[in-house]
Amino acid sequence: MTVVRASARPTRQAPASSFTGVVYQDEVLSVTPPSRLRASVVTFTPGARTAWHAHPVGQTLYCLSGIGRYQREGEPVQELRPGDTVLIPPNVRHWHGAAPDRIFSHLAMSENDDKGQGTAWFEHVSDADYAKPPAPAG
Repeated sequence: MTVVRASARPTRQAPASSFTGVVYQDEVLSVTPPSRLRASVVTFTPGARTAWHAHPVGQTLYCLSGIGRYQREGEPVQELRPGDTVLIPPNVRHWHGAAPDRIFSHLAMSENDDKGQGTAWFEHVSDADYAKPPAPAG
């Protein structure tokens, strides 16, 4: 067993190449073979979001606090609240982030594929796409 102390993993600001706005990442678990799992707590300031991206083995988001947004390409924007879990299938283009007026944090979990490939990043989400109102909760 290993205890990894929080002090060994400083908070990082997410890169502007893959995120819009100010986003912070706190690593929970990095890929350590034979495991391919990685996890981090991601905190988005109001209006901040990821670029469009996909994961070869899919991704799971567990919403921790605040109000967020998620969109799978070709589908309406969804509102996210604490306790919600988003199950994203492999290779599905999507984005996620904070509501325009709220901070939002989630635990993001994904695996690399058997070739060691992880997240594939694409273009930034346009302001027009981000501003679309979320679909009513189902």
